[in-house]
Amino acid sequence: MAGRWTWAPGVPPAWRTALEAAFDPAALAPAPAVPRRHVAGRDYGVLPMQPAMPFDVFVKVFAHRSLAGRFRHALGREGVAREFDRAVRLHAMGVAVARPLALVRDASACEGRRSFYLMEHLAGAVPLAEVLRDADAAGDASLRRRLLDAAAGCLADLAAKGVCHRDPRPDNLFVPPDGPADAGAVRIIDVRHVAFGVPPAEALRRMLVLLGGFLVRDGAGPEVLEALAAAASAQAAARGGPLAGFRPEGICDEARGQGSALLAREVRKGRRPACPSRDSGASPRIAARAADLDRFAGRYANSGDAENYRARRFGRSQHGRQVDAAERRLVADLLGRLGVRGPVLDVPCGTGRFLPAFAAAGCEVVEADVSAEMLALSRQAAREAGAVCRHVAVDARQLPMAAGRFELVFSMRLLHRVRERAERVVVLRELARVSRRWVLFSFYNRRSARGLRDRLRGRYPGETRSAIRSEADEAGLRVERFLPLERPFGRQTLVLCSVRAKEEA
Repeated sequence: MAGRWTWAPGVPPAWRTALEAAFDPAALAPAPAVPRRHVAGRDYGVLPMQPAMPFDVFVKVFAHRSLAGRFRHALGREGVAREFDRAVRLHAMGVAVARPLALVRDASACEGRRSFYLMEHLAGAVPLAEVLRDADAAGDASLRRRLLDAAAGCLADLAAKGVCHRDPRPDNLFVPPDGPADAGAVRIIDVRHVAFGVPPAEALRRMLVLLGGFLVRDGAGPEVLEALAAAASAQAAARGGPLAGFRPEGICDEARGQGSALLAREVRKGRRPACPSRDSGASPRIAARAADLDRFAGRYANSGDAENYRARRFGRSQHGRQVDAAERRLVADLLGRLGVRGPVLDVPCGTGRFLPAFAAAGCEVVEADVSAEMLALSRQAAREAGAVCRHVAVDARQLPMAAGRFELVFSMRLLHRVRERAERVVVLRELARVSRRWVLFSFYNRRSARGLRDRLRGRYPGETRSAIRSEADEAGLRVERFLPLERPFGRQTLVLCSVRAKEEA
């Protein structure tokens, strides 16, 4: 096939000649063992090469349809190019990845811009997830133990070299159909999410939590997690050296939290059913596709998820800490300028980040959230701040408070989770109902640098100010000010609204 070929080091000239002669995207055979990804523009196939080569060739096909994707393809910096480079590096390190062969870039007018990543095909190999399901269905505890030992050994080999795979899902780990004899029989076919230079013990722990989370998502019980942790501990002890400091304590709990987060993510993306809440007032279209807030409700359903959010979102990176500090300052400044002294509703309250600002203003605070675990962290924050407040579990579309109960209703980082206009109006109408004076909420500004980037990447970019103004008006609110939170490029924007009098509404 005509195109730009980039060869991996060590590919013999005879193989190169055979591949260039045989490669035809239209002739790729299906790869039945490989689960189809729910990602637009990605496909898989097998190119039969025997006897010209001692194995067939597994091909990952990427179509670049977005403007940003076509631009990166033209520059040779598309995502698959980075994956190919990482696979070459890992193979040179002796890591158990499928051997990379070549990267082919095609820009034919009839097919559009595509990239093809060619690698060694593991004859008869199947994803670890599939063999585990068969072992569980057959009640074969011995096979399951061998599979978990091999998976733990594969991850330990990665960690010992300072490599952390941030997506070690069982679909990415391939094993012989009858199960692996040892860790060396496992092959990793997707290395896009690999990080180098991670401390070995930390890398192993992260990968085990992630793998355990995927297993929990697929229905694994506590005995599987315990067996995986025990296997990893044994593999780390056998290797010693940089893994000598590895400790498996707490991995099972963290993996369960990760599994809950993965389930919630799949529900949000529509891959698993979710029941719309009753009498939410949402449109039939929302009910048919499961309302956004229903899909989001289970995201922080356990303590591991909530603790991870608190540590990761605003505490782990310098940018997160800066955003947190800027948001707190802005809210504290607004409280002072508005002269708010009456009762305040914070929904969703999350971990109670804004409690100190409300307490300093002398406000009576009600902290509300759909997640019991988030409410527990908010109670902890209240004790630390010396604040007296109530905590209530609520659905933002059906607040159990009386009309006009609060001087200020505050809703930070909620509406960007709601992509349907009708559902946003339902939420805003409830916020307006329980407020007698002010409503302060945030949204993602579509016309920001981050919004532009998300549009180019095919992600949800947010809403325009005019759309939010229209929705607020429909809900009985008058927009007073838009307050960008992350200048000059950020998309998170605060909206200060006053509640319109009933005769105006």
